[in-house]
Amino acid sequence: MILIHNALINNIKRCEAAYKVYQKGLTYHQALHIFHANKKIYDELILLLNDNSLDASMSKKIFNYIFYLEDWFVQFSRLEKEVGSLEDRFSFESLKNSIDYPASFLDDVIK
Repeated sequence: MILIHNALINNIKRCEAAYKVYQKGLTYHQALHIFHANKKIYDELILLLNDNSLDASMSKKIFNYIFYLEDWFVQFSRLEKEVGSLEDRFSFESLKNSIDYPASFLDDVIK
């Protein structure tokens, strides 16, 4: 559990750092950094769901983060089909009625 916890925290920080770089250029190769971090976060969240000590509130936060990532991956895959070059513009907007990025999740995990 502790290794998953540390890996989750580190990959969320990694994703946030990648997003800051991505915002400067909005290119496909910059988005790939976010994609790889998000895949790790997703895998760690799935593993975390197996922890029997999670309360209902934390489980709900994990579910919401997973749903957010699943929506993000669908959009990423769709746009990726249109990419011709690593330097191509790669930008998308949130889907209607999709879950917002769980900005407070890291604070909740560190508690």
